[in-house]
Amino acid sequence: MTVHPKKIISRIIETATGIIYPRTCEMCGRSLIADEHVLCLHCRASLPITDMHRITPNPLEERLAGTLPIERAAGYCHYDRGAPYALLIQHAKYHGRPAIMRWLAARYASILQKDGFFDGIDGILPAPMHVYKKMRRGYNQADWVAKGVSEITGLPVMNNLEATRNHDTQTHRGSFSRWENAQSLYRTTHPSELDGLHLLLVDDVVTTGATILACAASIRQSCPTARLSIFTIAVARMS
Repeated sequence: MTVHPKKIISRIIETATGIIYPRTCEMCGRSLIADEHVLCLHCRASLPITDMHRITPNPLEERLAGTLPIERAAGYCHYDRGAPYALLIQHAKYHGRPAIMRWLAARYASILQKDGFFDGIDGILPAPMHVYKKMRRGYNQADWVAKGVSEITGLPVMNNLEATRNHDTQTHRGSFSRWENAQSLYRTTHPSELDGLHLLLVDDVVTTGATILACAASIRQSCPTARLSIFTIAVARMS
């Protein structure tokens, strides 16, 4: 079998880069072998996968229910702040590794696509970050989640939401404080573009759901005909 020269060059570059900057597992720090990415096979197998899109009633849908009509909701894995796998979220969010989010989102999207989760969805809306916060961090991790989903599904990323004011991190807030802090934070920039569409709101982590619900409320207020579903990488367990 003839190997294309570009593939040979790509493998040489990958090998050389791996020598200079060794690829290591984001959870345990072990060196990754050729077919491993982001996580070693051992750590990948230990991820607390939710499989919630196959559960009825869906726990994430239940968490968001009663506030706004959400058609579908899915989260890849459970999130426990002190657990080793929480490092994936923390590295992506705070330590300049947003590509982790793209990889995780693409993996999960591949699973969901086989089960028809994306059927009828028209576009992807990442939860926005205020421009000043994005400048400080250098990226919005939700954008990278959206890229991973789009990569698998071919759905367009529609940057039609914006944060109207800066706000402090939600990490150390309680449930009510998170909800209060998220109110009136977001707006749709071109509501007419969303008329009648089924939109997938994406974010990296859903805890109480305050942020994603505030985004959804903004869309529904400006465009009542829009339908909404939710995709997230991690879902905090309810105590």
